[in-house]
Amino acid sequence: MEESFKTLLLPYQQRIDRELHEFAPLPKLAALRDPIAYFFTLPGKHIRPLLTLITAEHFCNDYKEAVPAAVAIEVLHDFTLVHDDIMDDDHLRRGYQTVHTKWDIGTALLSGDAMIAMAYHKLLTAPSPHLMTMLEAFTDGMFVVCEGQARDKEFETRDGVSLNDYLPMIFQKTARLFVLAFELGYLSCSSDPRVLGALQEIGEHIGLAFQVRDDLLDFVADKKTLGKDAGSDWRRKKKTYITIGYQHKIKTNPQLPPNLFALKEFSAAKEAVIQAGVLDEAQHFIQERLEKADAIAASINFSHPVLHHLLKFLAERSY
Repeated sequence: MEESFKTLLLPYQQRIDRELHEFAPLPKLAALRDPIAYFFTLPGKHIRPLLTLITAEHFCNDYKEAVPAAVAIEVLHDFTLVHDDIMDDDHLRRGYQTVHTKWDIGTALLSGDAMIAMAYHKLLTAPSPHLMTMLEAFTDGMFVVCEGQARDKEFETRDGVSLNDYLPMIFQKTARLFVLAFELGYLSCSSDPRVLGALQEIGEHIGLAFQVRDDLLDFVADKKTLGKDAGSDWRRKKKTYITIGYQHKIKTNPQLPPNLFALKEFSAAKEAVIQAGVLDEAQHFIQERLEKADAIAASINFSHPVLHHLLKFLAERSY
């Protein structure tokens, strides 16, 4: 990330960090409070709340009234990560122990559940005249994300998953929260359906690009930079943009290993997807989606400087 971009992001990230560290009401019981407080201190990009804040800042001239919504969406996202780590049996998150590893599965489940309540508690303090619409969007977003995660788990044991199956699933699992980030930022001050619809489209394109970049990073990032083990999706035989694309490639290229998941070493799997050209195709998809998001933003004069730099960062990010 460029130093100038880091400087540009700093006041927004500091505000979100401060809100998380001072969050009330944290549970009074230490057994529940400590793992939640621990997770809130883990280093994160805070991209979703950032999008909420800059949307409000651009369309409302100030992001102050969007702070409760920004914090709520970050805490909702944190809930999904705590529970995802349990389902995927991941031991690292952002370079640190996952909650269920540091404590236990029961504690992690309860911590995630409490985070949902905390997210709603925070959102209810939003001063927007459109609070009911925001709550409806928030509830729908949470339900859609859970359904997307269920589909993702279903795909792990299902043969013949295509990109036409995969892309709607990652819209639910990942992109819906990006859509929600824009929705909540805009609804903090306005509700023009024309602009709201365009913002939802921007969120969808960014969210799809974000997940496919995650899929790509699982093959090319190093553990220290990524904050978790590279190749973890491949080891769990997960269906991703990369592994699905590879299955398509072997139909026309008999020189490729016929079963990516049967390879004994991750290095061999990485070499195979590079040889197949799947990583290049994934990066093309990412760039295409981000360019569409940029074009839609231009069409509604959404010219916030953070958004411009953020789209570039998302195309090239290494973590």
